[in-house]
Amino acid sequence: MKHYLISFGIVILSINALAQSSAPGTYWQQEVNYSIDVTLDDRQHLLTAQEELRYINHSPDQLTFIWFHLWPNAYRDNTTAFAKQQLRNGSTKFQFAKPEQRGYIGQLDFKVNGQAARLEYDPLNPDIAKLILPEPLAPGAQITITTPFRVKIPDSFSRFGHVEQSYQITQWYPKPAVYDSKGWHPMPYLDQGEFYSEFGSFDVRVTLPANYTVGATGVLQNTEEQQRMDQLAAATTQKKTDKDFGSDLSFPASSSETKTLRYVQDRVHDFAWFADKRFNVLKSGVTLSSGKQVTSWVLFTNKDATQWIKGLQDVNDALTYYSQWVGEYPYSAATAVDGALSAGSGMEYPMVTVTMPVAIVHEVGHNWFYGVLASNERAYAWMDEGVNSYVENRVTSREDPTAGEFGFLLKSSKIAGSLGLEGLTSATLNQVPYQAAASRGLDQPVSGVMAGDYGKSNYPIIVYTKTAALLSYLAAYLGQEKFDQAMHAYYDRWQFRHPYPEDMQAVFEESAGQKLGWFFQDMLRTTNRYNATVSDLQTTDAQVKVLVRNESPAPFAVPVATLDAQGKVLETQWTPVIGTGEDEVETQLNFRREGVAAVVIDPTYVTPQLNRRDDHMKTTGSLRQVEPLRLKPLLSVERWDKATINWLPVVGANTSDKFMLGAAFYNSPLNQKRFSYLAMPMYSFNRNELNGIGTLNLNVLPRRTARQVVVGITIQRFERYSKVEPSLTLLLPHSAYNAPQHFVRLVNTAVRNQDLNRTSSIQTAEYGVRGGNALQKWTAHVELNHLIPTLAEDNRSREATLLRATATYERLYAPKKRLQARLFGGRFLQKSNATEFVMGLSGSPDYRRQTAFLDRQQISDAFTAQVHQTDGRDGAFKAYLPVQSQRWLSTLNLQADLPVTPLAVFADFGATKERQLVAAGRSSQRLFYDAGLVLPIANDILQLYFPVTGSQYQNGFPSSRQNFTNNIRFLLRLDRLNPFLLLDEGLAQ
Repeated sequence: MKHYLISFGIVILSINALAQSSAPGTYWQQEVNYSIDVTLDDRQHLLTAQEELRYINHSPDQLTFIWFHLWPNAYRDNTTAFAKQQLRNGSTKFQFAKPEQRGYIGQLDFKVNGQAARLEYDPLNPDIAKLILPEPLAPGAQITITTPFRVKIPDSFSRFGHVEQSYQITQWYPKPAVYDSKGWHPMPYLDQGEFYSEFGSFDVRVTLPANYTVGATGVLQNTEEQQRMDQLAAATTQKKTDKDFGSDLSFPASSSETKTLRYVQDRVHDFAWFADKRFNVLKSGVTLSSGKQVTSWVLFTNKDATQWIKGLQDVNDALTYYSQWVGEYPYSAATAVDGALSAGSGMEYPMVTVTMPVAIVHEVGHNWFYGVLASNERAYAWMDEGVNSYVENRVTSREDPTAGEFGFLLKSSKIAGSLGLEGLTSATLNQVPYQAAASRGLDQPVSGVMAGDYGKSNYPIIVYTKTAALLSYLAAYLGQEKFDQAMHAYYDRWQFRHPYPEDMQAVFEESAGQKLGWFFQDMLRTTNRYNATVSDLQTTDAQVKVLVRNESPAPFAVPVATLDAQGKVLETQWTPVIGTGEDEVETQLNFRREGVAAVVIDPTYVTPQLNRRDDHMKTTGSLRQVEPLRLKPLLSVERWDKATINWLPVVGANTSDKFMLGAAFYNSPLNQKRFSYLAMPMYSFNRNELNGIGTLNLNVLPRRTARQVVVGITIQRFERYSKVEPSLTLLLPHSAYNAPQHFVRLVNTAVRNQDLNRTSSIQTAEYGVRGGNALQKWTAHVELNHLIPTLAEDNRSREATLLRATATYERLYAPKKRLQARLFGGRFLQKSNATEFVMGLSGSPDYRRQTAFLDRQQISDAFTAQVHQTDGRDGAFKAYLPVQSQRWLSTLNLQADLPVTPLAVFADFGATKERQLVAAGRSSQRLFYDAGLVLPIANDILQLYFPVTGSQYQNGFPSSRQNFTNNIRFLLRLDRLNPFLLLDEGLAQ
């Protein structure tokens, strides 16, 4: 399956003969042969079926039970593994589905050799059950298992489902789990994470209304339907443009007559079928190098019709080049089907795939990696998705190096030039997502991680893209011819079997004639950061001697090239695998001297290095080549041959500085560097002053304990104040997924008020944690501040120590409608005589200048800091109450989105140690409240608060319209628009 737009020989042994020929102690695998009759009710969206399967025990073990997958039950309710994963990955579509939209499998009545057999459902997963055998199944014996079953087809939430009367019938029948030398492999259905199934044969009869067109696994046996498909293909061939097809996507009425289609196929491990009354049909085919002919089909609706016409050639290309580079396609046909998939851009099944046109090559390619080489995808997703993505990239870029996920950026010379991408290939850009994640400590190993344990972003980044890039690297190291020989040997040896990573490694080592543990173990199973440098150069009249150093924690090899004065590659050599011991970290390469102006490591960006800037050196010494700096807008890819600073125009305004114009200069956040910087000067036309922000960070990626350590300093100047703030931040734990995320931060903030000529110093220790999913989220935050005012005779008496704690919880009660609660408590551990060091019921005094206030100096009548604009901190009352405390303060803040309208309601309750007067004519008080309406203009960025009752009003309610409008407040979080923050958050999903 492809999650984002990115992606020899004739078989002479059947699986049965292969298993029976295995001697004791050698490889074995089970065999399952199916016979299924199924009828589609397209009014009630039901399948009624009868299944008979023959289970042959080729294992050396006696079996007393068989695990079964009943995957339609994944759509039964919100307790399933599928439902929970949907929430973890940010989707609430299934969570709030109506009962009639859900699905299940029922009316099961298992019999084994005619005897009733009991099902024991897994207590945690209703889509897994253990079939208890009436009698043990001996090694070499077989049994016949039968059961009726009825399936309610769900709406399209993932792979199995329907959209009106378009059906994708996948993972739909009772299916035994794999039993191999590592034991049983029962697994719940997951959206992110695929499957592992036993090989065998299928004989399936599908009954449905006669005007449906079906694409399915297997060979169609009905002569009349074969003729009908050919007629549909002939009619479709006459249409050439989208206009010829039209835009009608409506469903015609179902025929009152039915037909039963029979499909037969052996040496497959799954069966899927897709049915739609609107399908156009195209037919073609290829002749493989052995002379074997394979028929190709595409079935599609009128949407994107011309892309599907091209898609037929994509099917042919996949059949041709996968057969050439991996091994010959073993089946008689391959079909690509347009469908209502909700799990990525495509999903593969033997001989048939449901897909978007852009993903056809990838999905058809899965017939090799998943179909014929049936690895355990749930445990080793890379062996399917990643290896397939590597071959897919070769197919799509064989004539066009700009083809691929990000090739559109290269096709326009103007876009490529503006982003600094000129001269690069799509393969180079494919490494950028991995580099972005790895440079933040967010990456995960390629191998050894269960599919469901990858982060939502990491699943495509690591499993697909990084794996493909690493295999390209291995092919470059071994040489393409030797790599292809190894791939053919792997295919020939393991076709129609279940290879594991160690099996693939063994074949590649045998074929290549060298040990490759440094690749299959160190590189695939770790998150090692790789880097090699030219540590020294020596030139003679005839030679350039290059000393290459491995600065990585694991061995690897790199290509090294010499360049002429124009940057053209003269000669390329690969180092041997450079070790990590004291005597093995360097190796010498000797190049011809003639015409050499510089030496570069990895000129074509094939190695998995994060740092490219130290790859380039002059021949005259050991100094790095220095290139003129280039300014490029927005983002850039790090290159060895060009030094780049990125920039963006910036505008700003506040009541003190008025309009400000400036620019932000920074090193690209795509590949976060060890040293990252931001310089954002902004000129105030009102004050004729230079304001702005500057940051410098040292980013460290520890191998243990913390995910990332950031040592930084921020310098800031606005509204007649300046701030200098060094900090140390630890991000925990080492994995960013499936666990609450923690941070610890130590900060020293010095703020100078230019008008008062006063400086305050605030030492802060913070701890924060957050967790949850798409349905509910929670946070906790503790902050200890030690406040030191300007140096003066009474300085000690003006110091203060303040402890704050905040906890928040929010939960959706309907799609896009949430309830929020916040609890705050603060206490001064050391009381201050300085009146400015307080806690605010309606917001904090913002000692550390963390909030972008529009009117911090309280000049205006509409944007006044705290009075009209709140920062949502401290007591966080939505209404403004001039209540401050130097002892203790506690509040409860509640907010709920209203049904139907975009409005929300709020209510706040608070208490302080001191009694305070908040409204004229009212006695002092310690308890406070407010309530009103919220208008979220940009939910987490801008919210307007309309208090309709509360302690701010003399009698609890506004006395006039003006009294009401004067109390309107707003919350503005410009930090939520920070592109660097948004990128970090996206990668951490």
